[in-house]
Amino acid sequence: MNIKRTLGKIKRRVIFLFIKPIYDWPLEKRAAGAMRDYARQMGHSFDLSHPVLFTEKRVWYALYYEHPDMTRMYDKYLFKAYIEEKLGPGWTAPLYGMWTSVKDLERDWDTLPDSFMLKSNCSSLSKNMKCILDKNSVNKRKLFRQVRQWLDPLNTGKNNFARAYYDVTPRIIAERILKSRDGHIDGGYLENYQVQCFGGVADHIICYSSIKKNCVSAYDPEWNKLPVKYKNLYNGDFEKPPHLAEMLEIAAKLSQGFPEIRVDFYEAEDGLYVGELTLYSTFQYESEEWDRKFGEKFILPGTERT
Repeated sequence: MNIKRTLGKIKRRVIFLFIKPIYDWPLEKRAAGAMRDYARQMGHSFDLSHPVLFTEKRVWYALYYEHPDMTRMYDKYLFKAYIEEKLGPGWTAPLYGMWTSVKDLERDWDTLPDSFMLKSNCSSLSKNMKCILDKNSVNKRKLFRQVRQWLDPLNTGKNNFARAYYDVTPRIIAERILKSRDGHIDGGYLENYQVQCFGGVADHIICYSSIKKNCVSAYDPEWNKLPVKYKNLYNGDFEKPPHLAEMLEIAAKLSQGFPEIRVDFYEAEDGLYVGELTLYSTFQYESEEWDRKFGEKFILPGTERT
């Protein structure tokens, strides 16, 4: 195991010395890399100067779109203060601590509650996070070794084609575990209600559940199920969330000034929480029909790129 860790460290040093990470690439090279990545995932390419489908416009958006609040929105630590400014206190999971080194986390370990969520502030897709249900039973040496990797920029969202991550400083945060309305924890992952907004309007809600085996479905604002199917994901049924009207109102407020943004919510046992703001949704569609329909609603800056 020690040899494996040593080889891993050497590999990362070599990459930093001889191969620049994506966030240090010039824009032209990042664009070429993003197009190769898209073609590999989708099986076709497109004209980056005139994207049409939602997934195509998402590539352009990640490469070129700029907003002064992007870093604060994507940094899961700064995000909490950003949401408080927009909505007031109490809308995000309570924070227990933030650290920029494992050494500082070790120093403060005994001050943390027995259970909490430990996560990277700049990772997505549920990567680099750990649900600690009993800190006294944790193998701290193993955990700290794992968490140390979360602070390596090559292992975070910084090292991809989405510019919103590039100015984020890697940190470790601990926050309160949110439980579902029936008290279920499921390792910290609740049913997620993702309100997709276009031009400040809440268009539809994407429901995601890790409890239901990666079940993803879409509903309109009146909670009519849409015939949208997502690639490699199970399409099931979801109950209408009790705070749907509040979700739609908040999502519309937070999405003002953005061509496209997704506002993610959790229905927890003690109320509604904003989970995160997402500019670059990673869902892929089973057919081109809805990719095209949502692409028509996704108006990029500049009429030549609508």
